[in-house]
Amino acid sequence: MNFINNIDLTDFKTLLLLYVLVFVIILFRYALLSGSYYLLFRVVFKKKFADRVLAAKMPSSLQIKREIRLSVYSTFVFGLVGVVLIMLWQKSYTKIYIHLYEYPLWYFPISIILFMVLHDTYYYWMHKWMHDFKWLRRYHLDHHKSVNTTVLTSFSFHPVESFFQAIILPILFIIIPLNIFAILIILLVMTFSAIINHAGVEIYPRNSFFKGFKKHVIGATHHDIHHRHAQKNFGLYFTFWDRWMNTEY
Repeated sequence: MNFINNIDLTDFKTLLLLYVLVFVIILFRYALLSGSYYLLFRVVFKKKFADRVLAAKMPSSLQIKREIRLSVYSTFVFGLVGVVLIMLWQKSYTKIYIHLYEYPLWYFPISIILFMVLHDTYYYWMHKWMHDFKWLRRYHLDHHKSVNTTVLTSFSFHPVESFFQAIILPILFIIIPLNIFAILIILLVMTFSAIINHAGVEIYPRNSFFKGFKKHVIGATHHDIHHRHAQKNFGLYFTFWDRWMNTEY
């Protein structure tokens, strides 16, 4: 990762090129993962998951176009925050570490869990605030226009909401020591979690183990309810805030 430290971020052209690169990477990853997820569960195994589809009807072409447009807007914002994070790392303001053994190995999974719990906590209250505060509610409405959600809904946010969603990441990277590979895992979990929750199909099995799993971990059914009952189910990864605050449907 030394090449990042050698990038001259005081040069505008270099900074712009880095921003374009980060934007393309985020958009490509999103398109690849969401597209693959759709093909897997809505095309290849369509019959197997036919009774797991949550949407009452197929989304309109206008919804799909709106979601693509808003997803691109969100990627612009996420790309900007990504560049800011790289700048903070280059200036040694973050606690990101490269070598795996800088911290005990047991800390590696703990750091991921700690990040997700803090991220979930921020998201719950930020999300609830967006529903309660009139000025922000009008921006969050763009996301809620997708009642019958799709894989594209997972990035479909107004730029203002995208900013509030993304701004917590540099803060968490500043206060939590995280290995670079832990960050890659976190980014994958974030993307897959968003896709799973918005894809409109419940993929978790119905056996007893996953019944308990779904009590604590948010899936498509849990978040689909939020798009139909806007004052319930505000969580991101876990259900504990919804249960504690009596906002679980």
